[in-house]
Amino acid sequence: MKSHEELSQRLAELKSEFDASFARPAVLAEAHREVLLRLSVGGTVLAVPLNQLKGLHALARVVALPDSPPGLLGVVGLRGQLVAVHSLATCLGLPLDEPPRWLLLGDASQRVGLAAGGFEGQLRVPPGQLRPHAGAAPRPYLSSAVLRPGEPPLPVLDMASLVKDLLDGAQAPRIER
Repeated sequence: MKSHEELSQRLAELKSEFDASFARPAVLAEAHREVLLRLSVGGTVLAVPLNQLKGLHALARVVALPDSPPGLLGVVGLRGQLVAVHSLATCLGLPLDEPPRWLLLGDASQRVGLAAGGFEGQLRVPPGQLRPHAGAAPRPYLSSAVLRPGEPPLPVLDMASLVKDLLDGAQAPRIER
């Protein structure tokens, strides 16, 4: 048990600490930052806005479909639903230099996933560092980039547009051979 003197000293320390907290300037809320996931796809590092993703999963066994269009790897079962899996590298016109290990999911109602080779982490950037490409984008669906001092531009994927175009292409009539 602590003595009366030790308790009095601890109480004085707490009171002093409490009073000092009002002397310090108020902590301002952190400015809004865009949260991005860094991925490696076809030998290129790119980012995907977290607000465009509904999930990131380790890619399970993909069941190939006969006569599927280029880029459609097949389907995978996820939470009792079939999800069409497209190669992100193929969709972006990048080489397939690594096997896909990650599945990026957009809107759950669309049941479309994009397969990527590597997941490199998360990045938080202020909105001022996220800029549209001047002129034409280097690849379709990479219309903006993260510009950070001393680093090469990091392309940012517009996943919503890519998935929309994949769905539009899937609904187009196919010509029989």
